[in-house]
Parts: sequence; structure tokens; C-alpha cells
Amino acid sequence: MADPVAGVLTTGFDRLVRGGLRGVWLRGRLPAGPFVWAANHHSWWDPFVAAALLRHARRTACLVMLQDNIQWYAFTRRLGVFGSGEVRTGLRYLAEGRALVVYPEGGLRPAGPPGPLADGAAWYAHRAGVPLAAVAVRVVLRGQQFPEAYVSIRSLGSAVPTAASGLASPVSGGASSAAATAGDVGVLTGVLARTLRDELSTMDLELAMADPRTGPTGFRLVLPGRRSWDERIDALGRRLPWRS
Repeated sequence: MADPVAGVLTTGFDRLVRGGLRGVWLRGRLPAGPFVWAANHHSWWDPFVAAALLRHARRTACLVMLQDNIQWYAFTRRLGVFGSGEVRTGLRYLAEGRALVVYPEGGLRPAGPPGPLADGAAWYAHRAGVPLAAVAVRVVLRGQQFPEAYVSIRSLGSAVPTAASGLASPVSGGASSAAATAGDVGVLTGVLARTLRDELSTMDLELAMADPRTGPTGFRLVLPGRRSWDERIDALGRRLPWRS
């Protein structure tokens, strides 16, 4: 039976995004099935944008929160939020087909390049055998009345490419399996860090060069939000031309 409180919270968060942002623009596509959404965390809006975008795509989301914080926001457990120390819960949610949202920087940081990344996102993807998606997010106030969210997604897979062949390296068995897994996770975290850094750098350059009243090329609007007052007046004028 669906949780009515969770339904109210989800709807409220979705309306928060649509009412507070001009829209959410997306480049790339979500991986099929369960995956790990590993994103930079440089804006208050980030988790709300992730939840609204995944809901729009009819994907069930879950999110890992710092263990200390989940005690203050226990009501979010109804939405699939769990503590960073509850790794079995995260694996169970992935096994159920959910998209797991992780912010490997470990906290909110100033907009810029990503900070040092923890291994958690790569560990979940590697352990569950699901794709790891590097998600670069920028929420910016440009040439319109309300901020705009731009999201760029690149799927990295869950296996680690070898330097020689580019093929996924197998996980070793026996006594060395734990060390091999730890090494693979570390390498995958490095790939994630480089991808996020490059994507954010590219997005920042594209946003700086684009017309401030239009978005960079390659992004498509997936969640429309609040239009600026001049956009509303222009729309009204097209239907009811102003008379002098």
C-alpha cells in the first residue's frame, strides 16, 4: 500500500522545483534500470532537482544522507532516504530497481570544480553491478527572473577499464578479492572525479558563452518551471495584442 505521507512530500518537492526554478534542462540519458546517480553538490537545489527529474522519468529514487543528518530529517526515510552507515539498505534499494542518489563530495561546496570524492558512489555501483552515472549539475541565475538547472549525465558503467585493453578488469577471487575490489573502487572513483571535473568545466564555459536568455546547445527542457514576468507579458501580448 502506498504511503500517503510520502506521496504528499514527493508532490510538494516536485512543486518546489517547478515553482522556484525556471526549469530543468538535461543533456544525456538516464541509464536503464537501477543505477547510481553520483553528482556534485554545489547548490541547495541539487537533491530536489534529482528527485524531480527522476520522478519525471518514472524512476523510483533513493538518497544517501550523512548518518548524523538522517536523525534530524527522519521523516525523509518515507522517501527512500537512508544514512551513510546503512549500506545494506542502499544495496537493497538498488536490488529493488531504484536509482541511488549520492553526493560523494560529502557536503555542500561552493560552485566550482568538484572537491575530493569519497568512494561510496563507486562502491555501491561496483558492489551492486549497476551503472555509475557522473551527473554534473549547475543551478544558475542568468538572463531570466528565476534560476535555471542544467544537468549533464554520463554513464561510466560499474567495471574498471584496464589501461592496456580498455576492457573491464575482473574481480579477483580468494583471499585477494577484498584488496582487488578496493583497488577497483578507487580507480572508478578517480574516473568519476575526472569526468565530473571535465563536465563541470565544459558546462561553465558553455553557460558563459551562451546567450543569457537561451540555454546552451545540447540541453533539452524536461521540467518547465516559472516563466519570467516579461515572458508572461509577451505570451499575453501574442494572444491579446496591446492597443495604444
